[in-house]
Amino acid sequence: QAPDPSINQRSTRPARPPAPMAPVYKAALGVVAAVAMEASLASAALLRHARGSPAEISSFDMGCYMEEDPSPLEQGGSKGRSYRGLVSTTVSGRTCQKWSASHPWKEPAEIKATIDKKSKIDEETETMEWGNGLGNHNYCRNPDSSMAMPWCFTMDPNEGHKKELCEIPKCPPHPRDFPEEANDLKNEVEATDCECADQLYGSTVTTKDTAVPLSLVDKKQQKGKKPCNCGRSRR
Repeated sequence: QAPDPSINQRSTRPARPPAPMAPVYKAALGVVAAVAMEASLASAALLRHARGSPAEISSFDMGCYMEEDPSPLEQGGSKGRSYRGLVSTTVSGRTCQKWSASHPWKEPAEIKATIDKKSKIDEETETMEWGNGLGNHNYCRNPDSSMAMPWCFTMDPNEGHKKELCEIPKCPPHPRDFPEEANDLKNEVEATDCECADQLYGSTVTTKDTAVPLSLVDKKQQKGKKPCNCGRSRR
């Protein structure tokens, strides 16, 4: 029996190519993709805002931390323990837990707050004993000096992110205290003038005229003391 020609034709007929996508449909897909991208970016921005990214606060509010106490007059402030800035997120962007709260971590509320203590040595000099800076806030601190810089407990209940460092710049080396240096120089000059007082103005312990002309000041030396510089111009 001869094969049916119609069966042969059906089995060898090539597959029909898919119909081309309508231009309107293509445009619709493009719009949907663009909207999805905008929504994704907006969500990321909202998340960063909710986390309080350090980049969103001013450099003044962010502050910096001291690696070491800048002066012998300060104690207990190294490793950022003296930091009192307003950063409240970690390097990973996680929000810090309040130091007075016990959720999700109980440890912050168990740390006792200690205050900063200022003491006066004289009218112009003060000492500072830094406390731990804790209170009813979630700013980065280093209350126990357990890390090299300020840190915090995070709001992430995952044990792996319980404590994290904060992204805070290190303070530059302590600047020179020009007023203090000027005061030291003033005292030194006054001391030199005092040693030359007898030559410049006459003795303060006798009525005898002991003053000498300025031209002779450099030639006259006090016993056991260096020559006076009263006649020389100071730079």
